[in-house]
Order: sequence, then C-alpha cells, then structure tokens
Amino acid sequence: MQLPRLMGHRGAAAVAPENTLAGLRAAKDQGVDWVEFDAQLSGDGVPLLLHDDRLHRTTGDRRKIAEVPAAEASRLDAGAWFGPAFAGEPIPLLEEAVALLAALDLQANVEIKPSPGLARETAQACMELLQQHWPKSRPLPLISSFEIAALEEAQRLWPEAPRGYLVKALPQDWQETAERLGCVSVHPWHPGLKPEQVQAIKQAGYQVAAYTVNAPARAAALLAMGVDCLISDDPAALLPVVQEAVTV
Repeated sequence: MQLPRLMGHRGAAAVAPENTLAGLRAAKDQGVDWVEFDAQLSGDGVPLLLHDDRLHRTTGDRRKIAEVPAAEASRLDAGAWFGPAFAGEPIPLLEEAVALLAALDLQANVEIKPSPGLARETAQACMELLQQHWPKSRPLPLISSFEIAALEEAQRLWPEAPRGYLVKALPQDWQETAERLGCVSVHPWHPGLKPEQVQAIKQAGYQVAAYTVNAPARAAALLAMGVDCLISDDPAALLPVVQEAVTV
C-alpha cells in the first residue's frame, strides 16, 4: 500500500466539523483522495466517528460516549459548535461513513480511538463492521492507532488490512513494535520530528505519515526530510506545496 502525499485530518477539520459526513465531503471538495477519521464505540457497542471519549466539546452533551446508545448519540448536533452552516450535522455511524467513502471515491485511514479500557473491544467491533461493509472492489483501509492492544486485535482479526503505528514522540522500541504488529507505516506527531528519525523509519522499510501539519512552510520542510504523507486539517492549504514537491 502506498500512502498519499496528503490526507485530510478528521475529514477536513479546518473547514468542516471533525469526524462528520460533512467533513468527508469537504475533504473531497478540497482535492484529496484520502481522509483520516476516528472510530470508537457507543454505549451499546456500535462504532461511530468521534475523537473524544466525552461528547461535550463537539455536541455540548456532558456524558461519555460509552454511556450513550448509538441511536441517541446520532441525534446529537455535532455541527453547530463549528458554525451555523453545519447545525444539525450528526455524529455518523462508521457504517454510514463507509458508504459515503465509496460514493465519493475516497480512501480512508481509520484510527481506532477507544474510550479508556476499551481498546480491544473497539478494534473488534470496527474490524467486524469494516470486513462486512467495506466494498470488495475497493483497496482496503489503513487501520491506525496509538493503542497497541487495538492494533493487535486488528492484526488478528483482519490481517490483510494495512496497519499504521501512531506515536507522539518516537519511542525507542518503535521498530520492534511496528514489526511485531505488521505495520506498513509509522505516524509521528510532526513537532520535533527530526530528519534522522524520518530516515531511520524509511530505511527500516516503513512509510512516514506526519500529523497534524497545517503550515505550508512546515509541510515543505517535512517533505524535504522525506516524509511520505502529510495529515492536515486544511489539505487545500498544503496542496501547492505537495504539487511543487512532486514536480521537483
């Protein structure tokens, strides 16, 4: 699997509410072929798109998502906080996102983002749903996570799907972990990422996807280091940098 040069983060989080169907459409409109989004479980075990384990930041509801059934969560407004044009935008089910990805011809990096203590359960539910609903004619999604247990479950349940190892700072045992989990890529947080780290990852045979990159100057520097993929809230702002790097 070859990562794209540019991927929308949580859809296109700078221009549409994160982890919503509107965000996936916005990413497509911004000209990317790939989107990243977060998946976790509702209180009744249904995978949906949400980053935080609490609902308050994006819906105003003060409960934890692990306490709220999917049918109730999907009735919450996850768009009004971002702007009045998105009022009424719901929290989508992962199944709904998969259907829209196919309709938009978008490829996906599905980040398993479990509530505390639910890494294996979240990965299991997501892998089962994706295996059932992902179109057979489309390339498989990239499955990523910070949670080792989630990646272990993804590897066990759907070994064919490529995996990415998410890290904040690159740990000393990154290569051992990525190898054990059968990953194809390592996804470090871009601040502090050094050229020698990028080269070490690539020399070990992994692609490098840096997150969350929004400044064009930083994007250019990362590409010059050899970073393969930029994950951005505002992919349209980075498209000229990516296009220039491709032509050099």
